[in-house]
Amino acid sequence: MRLPALIILATPALAFFASPSLAADNAFSYKTSYRNVTSDPDKIWTGDTLAPNPKGTVTIHEYQLRTPDGEWLISQIWNDDCSSGTCPTRLVRIAASGERRVVVDDMMHQIVPPDDPRFSDLSSNKKTEEFARRPFALSDNGKTLVNGDFKFGVDGGKQ
Repeated sequence: MRLPALIILATPALAFFASPSLAADNAFSYKTSYRNVTSDPDKIWTGDTLAPNPKGTVTIHEYQLRTPDGEWLISQIWNDDCSSGTCPTRLVRIAASGERRVVVDDMMHQIVPPDDPRFSDLSSNKKTEEFARRPFALSDNGKTLVNGDFKFGVDGGKQ
């Protein structure tokens, strides 16, 4: 009798962990970093956002997610607008035609990309390390961008 009870109790937990919202397929992967830039090669950031910060630099980090419905690109800029732990970040939807549309433009948790020397120091804290490895994920229905404890509606509204 214990096995059926265990199956009944374990099935919801297994379904939860196997749900698409937690699947690696919905997590963005690191694409590239552009350091000390004066223009954005992907033309997501323009104008004053590219003005150098007090350190005299602007850096852009990008993450991507490819789905059967198209491509998503996250671009976070480290500039003078960054505050303690957050930076301007944009989620861009790229259509099959190549047309780009910014669907989220907000302040998000500042990430530490894998090509940054600080990344290797994060292994001492498992929660911080997991966030560094997967700082962005798209919900299974494609309507919510998750950045740590921040959630953003893909229509641009912060949740």
